[in-house]
Order: sequence, then structure tokens, then C-alpha cells
Amino acid sequence: MPSARPTRATVVRAVAVAVITATITVAAACSDEDTVDTIPPPWPVRTTTPDGPPQPPTVTTKPAPTSTVTVAGTT
Repeated sequence: MPSARPTRATVVRAVAVAVITATITVAAACSDEDTVDTIPPPWPVRTTTPDGPPQPPTVTTKPAPTSTVTVAGTT
């Protein structure tokens, strides 16, 4: 009949498992990865006012320059 008392190897193994589990739990509790996406970033501030729907480009036309040539000796 086996002894009810745990062996030294069993105690060391149980302590190691407890230490590893505690380390992982504390690391997860101190990590901020779970809070990264809980607060969304602020919306960007609009710097310009909307002008309405897009318009076709406007072309400004200037009349062609006219020149007057005066020829000497003609009336």
C-alpha cells in the first residue's frame, strides 16, 4: 500500500506549477494589451468646412489680345 505522504519530487513539481501559474496570472493582469482597444482614438478635428458636392473645373477664358499696328504714311 503506497504511503499517503507525497514524495519530494511531487512537492517540487507542485510548487513549480504554482509558481509558473502565478507568474502568468500576474503578467496578464499587469499587461495593458487587453485595454488597448477599449478606448477608441478621438475623431480627427475638421480643419476645413465642406464646400458641397464636387464641381467640374472652371475654365477662365480671356479674350485674345489685339494689337494695333500703325504704319507710317497711311491714313
